[in-house]
Amino acid sequence: MKAVVETVAEARAAVPGRRISAIGFGSQLDGLVALDDAGKALRPALIWMDKRAGQQCDELAKGLDLGWLRKTSGCNLDAGHVAAKIVWLQTNEPAVFAAARSFALPGSYVALQVSGVHAVDPSNASSTMLLDVRSRAWSRELCDAFEVDVERLPRVKDASTVLGHPLDWFREATGLDRSTKVVLGCGDEMAATLGAGVIDAGTVCDVLGTAEPVCAVTARPVNDESGVVEAHPHADPDKWLLENPGWLSGGAYRWFRDELARGMSSTDGNQKVSYEALNELIAESPAGADGVIWLPFLGGATAPEWNSSARAVWFGLTAAHGRSHLVRALHEGNAFALRDVMQAMTSAGATPKRIICVGGGARSKVLRSIRADVTGLPVSRCEDVETTARGAAILAALGAGLHLSVASACTAMASPAVDEIQPDESRHVLYVQVHAKYRELYAALKPLFAKT
Repeated sequence: MKAVVETVAEARAAVPGRRISAIGFGSQLDGLVALDDAGKALRPALIWMDKRAGQQCDELAKGLDLGWLRKTSGCNLDAGHVAAKIVWLQTNEPAVFAAARSFALPGSYVALQVSGVHAVDPSNASSTMLLDVRSRAWSRELCDAFEVDVERLPRVKDASTVLGHPLDWFREATGLDRSTKVVLGCGDEMAATLGAGVIDAGTVCDVLGTAEPVCAVTARPVNDESGVVEAHPHADPDKWLLENPGWLSGGAYRWFRDELARGMSSTDGNQKVSYEALNELIAESPAGADGVIWLPFLGGATAPEWNSSARAVWFGLTAAHGRSHLVRALHEGNAFALRDVMQAMTSAGATPKRIICVGGGARSKVLRSIRADVTGLPVSRCEDVETTARGAAILAALGAGLHLSVASACTAMASPAVDEIQPDESRHVLYVQVHAKYRELYAALKPLFAKT
């Protein structure tokens, strides 16, 4: 909570003399916080990238109808999701499991500490595998399947719900006054999509962060039989998302910078080379990286299928290749994964017509250009690429009564799309061919991944 307090206090200090009507939260999905009777955490949270529940998922898969699970919850059976983490906790830390009065997600935990109310919005709740994606309510059948007591889960409320006002300790620590409303908020991917103004079909929101979640709006929950994209409620109570939670995209770029770009000169005096310098290096290699292909699976794969055993690979290296080829291939591999997600969305009935990039990576023109050429769709960025906070602010404004609907709030507050890049036809044709080879490479290595 220290970071939350510091952030709110800084925001409060930045607008002296003005009243803050409401605050809201855009929180990471798929985390588990076990709470005692007083609402205190019993152990460190198991966050979204924690996949230690893989063994529990393997055991659950033997007795679960995975098609029923996907249709009911919208989710794949995956160790990252919260229900699997609860099963892991029961198996490996039974004393903590028994002492847990309730189970929170990161956003519901923060909202509880600030307001005293334990609640969760449908977008966060859907990542548990315990929510009925159609009714947006806890499913007793799903809870029974994972042996989770529904009474230990927070109440499900709309993302724009006003939970109350800041508790005294939070108000005193941040400088907020008693009239400020605390609004529940939603998951970070949904907030980022909302902040980008993506509430209608046709536009795909591509979040270029540590991971690369990809979201497309639908008017109803859609079941993707391939399992590449899941169905989750959007922050708009009348919309849903087809969503892939992403692969380690920006995280792989950081790994490349920290581990393989040592020795490159830094123009700003830092010991680590800047991403801007690495982006310039990409341009030194032609499209297709002279035959080098990167499988972007440092943290397992979610496209072309969900495969936690998949591993990252550079393929096609010769002595003629250098660092520029490696870094370009890395970004092309990320774009090939995006293409696989887009194809799954299309097969499920979505109609992607353009892509809006948000997150820190969206600032890079070369990264957006590669995605345009690989997918064959126009790619733009939001003027303000940090749209997660903006999405949380949209919901806070709605909860404060400053707008009448999510749509009207988005019209007034969402960041506009700018700098649209059209795909280059010749490069797109080349990338279609390289992508096919990329898929062949994955298929050839898949049996080896299973043995690692």
